[in-house]
Amino acid sequence: MRRKGILNVKLSRAISEMGHDDIMLVTDAGFQMAHDERVIDLALVPGVPDLFTVLKAIRGEMWVEEFAMIADAKENNPYAWNGVSAIFPDAKAGTKPNEWFHGACYQNAKYIVRTGAWMPWGNVALVSGIPVQEWFANTGAPVPASWEERHRLNVEHGLDGVE
Repeated sequence: MRRKGILNVKLSRAISEMGHDDIMLVTDAGFQMAHDERVIDLALVPGVPDLFTVLKAIRGEMWVEEFAMIADAKENNPYAWNGVSAIFPDAKAGTKPNEWFHGACYQNAKYIVRTGAWMPWGNVALVSGIPVQEWFANTGAPVPASWEERHRLNVEHGLDGVE
């Protein structure tokens, strides 16, 4: 039996299968979807598990390079926007239109994780990343200029190595 970390077998496996630039879509309870093999349904009752608990668990085991929320979330659900930003302070934060989440994001997501989050605009697209310093350490060269912003965010938030 695992001593710590994510105990849900499907979610643990999904994180292990994420590659650089893959998308994991974490949704609220009301997100419309087909329940296919990509869906990991964690919802139990309204609010359980909540969005932040699920995101914190994922954060502990997956490098997230950037995240996006529905554009309306920033203004209409600042609780969710601020909470997600606090969980992923070293990730690039962005917004996308609601249609993107239900269209291209949904179609291209490697996995979709349904939470019990009981709130509007509680959907987050996580883009899988890499540990920049460790990834480039074997090259014998400094981190390339194209990766400097990502590396700066890692270092600024104390995440320059594997936690």
